Amino acid sequence: MAERKIKVSGDLTSDDKFKQEMEKIRDKGYIKSHRFGNTGIGKTLEDELGVEENSIQASDIGDVELKANRIGSNSKITLFTKSPNKRGVNNKVLRKKYGYKTDESRELNADIQVLHTSVNGGGFNTLNGKPFMKLTSKEDRIYLEHAKDGILEEVCWDKEQLKKAFQKKYPANKMYHVQAESKMEDGKEFFRYTEAYSLENFSADKMIDELISGELEMDIRLGVYASGKKKGKAHDNGTAIRVSPNKLDDCFDIKKQLL
Repeated sequence: MAERKIKVSGDLTSDDKFKQEMEKIRDKGYIKSHRFGNTGIGKTLEDELGVEENSIQASDIGDVELKANRIGSNSKITLFTKSPNKRGVNNKVLRKKYGYKTDESRELNADIQVLHTSVNGGGFNTLNGKPFMKLTSKEDRIYLEHAKDGILEEVCWDKEQLKKAFQKKYPANKMYHVQAESKMEDGKEFFRYTEAYSLENFSADKMIDELISGELEMDIRLGVYASGKKKGKAHDNGTAIRVSPNKLDDCFDIKKQLL
């Protein structure tokens, strides 16, 4: 497992220090994306800050999580990922029983079903115009519930395990949220990081409450690799707890603008 290293000198978890580093990045103007696609904005920012990328489920900078998004984008921000309690149910139960095929997935592999759906505890979402799935809280667990089949006993998350995963990702209950202007030139994307905020006091209990109330969503992302060596093979991009950028501030009690 890779280890995270901080190259930038000083304590980046200090608002003053982070502000200083972000001012330097802002003053560079537009920076060519270091990676193609949606994740380029975060990858480019981490590189500019000197944070080495890795896949561990821990905070980005010391005890503080770092998130970035394009100004004006409606793309949701992933807070963290946590698979259901029982290993393999995403593919064995969800993909097999509730998955579907799209024109794109048929071209990549006609034998594989996909399932992309966002659920919360606020009510059933829809699939093809019909009620489909939602989250249901029962005692110490959160279950996935199907509109016809009812609660899926195999697909659940212990609340305590969700809290532990949250606390591992947000040990300081703090996040730096950075926003950037984006432009395209000759098919390449460029970012200008113009806004930065320090967000504090987002507890694990509040995360559970907002997931059940519908303020947060859980995304199930079962697809097919579209390129590379694994093209045409099934993938599970993780069950992600996500939030719309316009609702992110509601998760935290304190917001301080740094840029």
